[in-house]
Amino acid sequence: MYEVISGLPPYHDVSHDINLSIKICQGLRPRFNIKVPQLIVHLIKRCLDANPLNRPTANEIDEILYQWCYKFIDQIELQKQIKEADEINDRLPTSSIPSTNLGLTYETHSEAVYTSRLLNFNNLPEPKNSDDYYN
Repeated sequence: MYEVISGLPPYHDVSHDINLSIKICQGLRPRFNIKVPQLIVHLIKRCLDANPLNRPTANEIDEILYQWCYKFIDQIELQKQIKEADEINDRLPTSSIPSTNLGLTYETHSEAVYTSRLLNFNNLPEPKNSDDYYN
């Protein structure tokens, strides 16, 4: 969801190494530089929960998205939140808002790897949620 909303892969500007793994275990989450509707933030937080058992299943996500699109009450609430976010984002400097055109360019860290690979890190800390992300 982060990449769809921001137009950037998460952690594109840092090395994908043990330090990033430790920070994620300690609660680091990708940050948005724009206002995101609270309903969407809530779903993102659930998807990024440190405990995999607390994360929604694909079926649950499908049901949530269905509710947002087709159930009148949820649809109105989401539209209200989108309007509020748009008003806030309109006041941000244009450099803060990611471009939504297909020509988006960004520089990826030379050690940011977006292919599957085994990262054999021993003794990672117990995963925890961040107390302050997406507030």
